[in-house]
Amino acid sequence: MTRSMIALILLSLSTTGAHATGRFQCEATDRAAWLGETQVTERLTAAGWQVSHMKEDGGCWEVYGTDPQNRRVEAYLHPVSGEVQLVSQRGTVVFDIRDANE
Repeated sequence: MTRSMIALILLSLSTTGAHATGRFQCEATDRAAWLGETQVTERLTAAGWQVSHMKEDGGCWEVYGTDPQNRRVEAYLHPVSGEVQLVSQRGTVVFDIRDANE
């Protein structure tokens, strides 16, 4: 492998690190309308979830924790409504709102 090929690979890896993971992309919304972390955590806790941590990803709230079925999951929530958009467990999608709406 030539040095220029290695440089291109390293450059592509370094520039993709700051972007969303691509697992799920929420529609664009006004950031001022987003629910806060505390609001999202309270809603999920009331619904039987345990939240370990969360972050913004793909215009969504990405939440890590345990769902009401006691599965350790990663979930994407709509930032304004708080509606669960996607849930995955160890890389396997267990809920996708796009499938539920068909």
